[in-house]
Amino acid sequence: MTLRCVKAAAPARIDLAGGTLDIWPLNLMFPSATTVNMAVSLMARATVCQRDDGQIAFISQDQNTQSSFPSLAALRHDHKLGLVSRLVQFFLKDEGGVTITTSCDAPAGSGLGGSSALNIALCRALATYSGQQRSKGAILDVAKDVEAAHLGIPTGLQDYLAALHGGANVFRFPPGGVERVKIAAPMAARLEERISLFYSGAARASGINNWRMFSLVMEKDKRTLRLFGQIAQCATMAAAALLAGDMESYETAVKEEWVARRKLFPGISTPEIDRAIAAGKRAGATAARICGAGGGGCFFLVSAPEDRKRVEHAAEATGARRLDYKLVGRGAWASG
Repeated sequence: MTLRCVKAAAPARIDLAGGTLDIWPLNLMFPSATTVNMAVSLMARATVCQRDDGQIAFISQDQNTQSSFPSLAALRHDHKLGLVSRLVQFFLKDEGGVTITTSCDAPAGSGLGGSSALNIALCRALATYSGQQRSKGAILDVAKDVEAAHLGIPTGLQDYLAALHGGANVFRFPPGGVERVKIAAPMAARLEERISLFYSGAARASGINNWRMFSLVMEKDKRTLRLFGQIAQCATMAAAALLAGDMESYETAVKEEWVARRKLFPGISTPEIDRAIAAGKRAGATAARICGAGGGGCFFLVSAPEDRKRVEHAAEATGARRLDYKLVGRGAWASG
């Protein structure tokens, strides 16, 4: 008997503007809620391999952990790989035993959407393994709903969308759906050329930060609503600038959004990130931004190509770790 295996992969992303505005119903509470991101070559991978003993086994290579159950019927989700087991329970009904192996190049808690990229990769792998034909929209719905059930809090859309579509994109969230506008290849190449990505060395929990902001909006806190409105305006400006090929205006929007986010959530940064950003700016960086919800994780610096090496060395000298990446034009895929 030949045991079947399906492999899948999906890219993580760099959040370029507008994060948090992709969480329902925040997207409906601020005019023209917009998120901008680009998919990068820090890949999430999932493999589904058939077993002949009926067992369900989970192996996370990057987290160095594993769990196993005697059958599909015996699955539980009260373990470190609970999201994986929930997805298996959703997709697999009577396919027998499997071994699920996962890994992600993005550091855990980096703010690069690695867990969501892994979610998408595993959805693709499980759908292919079980013979289910699901569109990108259908995969998106499963991924966000299963993860929300697992976390017990609302989840945003931008991380899944970057993993599904690849490339550099503007996403808007009008009632009833998602609008995607692809950033032209020359401008996407300029972003890749000018953005240096760093890991601060400290993981963060996006759910905690996002949930606090979400709660304040639901409570109609006036200061929060005002600052979120400013963030939404900056994200719209950033999107318009990138679609027009205007790098200078994009940098201005990033700087203004960063000011508003720090006022909204003072814990978004850390002393380590502040030191690295300050060093990078002294060396010539023109803008900076934390990736994801902040409180640690990754950040990026924008600089002219001729200044990039100097900026990177300055940030690294503070202890930040530079992460090499390439823009990825392809979204999630599966084979096998």
